[in-house]
Amino acid sequence: MIKLRCSCILYKCMNQESYFSVTRLDQRIDKWVHYEWPQISYSAIQKALRTGDIRVNRKKVSSSYRLSQIDEVYVYPGWLKKMSILEPSKEKLCAYWQEKVSRWIIYTHEDFWIIRKPAGIPCQKGTSQTLSVDDLMSKWAGCPVYLVHRLDKFVSGALIIAKTPCSASALGKLMKERKIQKRYWALVHGRVQKDQGHIRFPLVNHPFGTRVCLPETPKSLVCHTEYFRRGVYRVPFDYSWLELSLHTGRKHQLRAHLSHLGHPIIGDNVYGKSFFGLFSKFFKITQF
Repeated sequence: MIKLRCSCILYKCMNQESYFSVTRLDQRIDKWVHYEWPQISYSAIQKALRTGDIRVNRKKVSSSYRLSQIDEVYVYPGWLKKMSILEPSKEKLCAYWQEKVSRWIIYTHEDFWIIRKPAGIPCQKGTSQTLSVDDLMSKWAGCPVYLVHRLDKFVSGALIIAKTPCSASALGKLMKERKIQKRYWALVHGRVQKDQGHIRFPLVNHPFGTRVCLPETPKSLVCHTEYFRRGVYRVPFDYSWLELSLHTGRKHQLRAHLSHLGHPIIGDNVYGKSFFGLFSKFFKITQF
């Protein structure tokens, strides 16, 4: 784990070689880098390892290389600049977005913000995305910001955004240790019968998303979702309000689990029912 003094050295030595002592042992190099800079994608990290922008003991290594206590990790500062980690955004938000982003803020701490992420805006930019939460927040703050976790594009909710890499790393560790609890609310089709329940169907990655895998196979992933029924309604049709807690974090876990249970999330055309019109007009919500 990068200590505070190392993070400070990184900023002060942008034009010099920056080394980090490794204290989290037997971890893959790509996972170590992603843990320290969670906003950088795995594909970008793997490319940097191939090109030598990230090295271990001055040598190129594969993404599967496991770190040991004697290893020193070298990260080329120019690569970090390219990833927009060290340079503040030069563009400024227009008055409309400045006010809109200001209204997202739920809580401000000296090390992080908690914002109310709106549905329809991805957390990070992609190849086909021109708008993202991290980019808007960076321009609003006038400096780089660091996503501690992510929500899907069409999911709204509380999102923690760190002000420094050090605070992002510390908050990420708290989440990994489950010292920060996350709860999800969902409106699902049908009338859920139990007040509380556990869903433990294993999942497997699929070209079109994630699917429940029964019986289990070597490729299936152990998954555990807990739900609490908060309400059952009949207008404009039968639907239920659930509070959900993830005991594991798999891709589309909630969506796949609820769909397999027979109560897909309303508006989810990938894992759920296709009809959406009446409900979307009734509650003014958007589609997945």
